[in-house]
Amino acid sequence: MDASRLWMFLNELAGQMGVEVRLEALTDDEDYAARGGLCRLGRRLVAFVDRRLTPEGRTRQLGLALKGMELEGVYLRPAVREFLQGLEKTGHAEGNQDWPS
Repeated sequence: MDASRLWMFLNELAGQMGVEVRLEALTDDEDYAARGGLCRLGRRLVAFVDRRLTPEGRTRQLGLALKGMELEGVYLRPAVREFLQGLEKTGHAEGNQDWPS
């Protein structure tokens, strides 16, 4: 499945889970490095995804944020389930090729 369609399905899942998805240009500087992920802002859950990543990288980052949530009893499209299970096997490599050159 292509990254744009998977992105759409992951956003749909995020909405079902009450998670707001925000594309941001996350900063790396000497004091800290922001990599994205799920966080709580007040009562809201927000998944921050770095807009500088490739489409595949953004999809992977959102998938990593969502796979840590309780998904038991939530309908997952087969392609989404397969993708999230694949993330469990591969994890997240720091120096991956999803960052633009």
